[in-house]
Amino acid sequence: MSDRKITIDPNEFAMGLIKDTKQTDNMTNQTFIKKQLTLYLEAYFLIEDFNRLEVDQIGKMKQQQMLDLFDKMLSGRFTP
Repeated sequence: MSDRKITIDPNEFAMGLIKDTKQTDNMTNQTFIKKQLTLYLEAYFLIEDFNRLEVDQIGKMKQQQMLDLFDKMLSGRFTP
């Protein structure tokens, strides 16, 4: 296994998540902005945490374990 770390740009990732989110008719501007900011910050810090993981830790995990881990990390966070 390589010594390199997998890194994802937290800002790019978070911006990619929020760029296509649409404001609903019954949502005030303030509520929409708060939801966008919350989503951005959660995504940003989630990726920062991910970037702290070492490649060998992820490499040792089986594919299903990785999927389960990401599901737990993301559950309920990205529903507008």
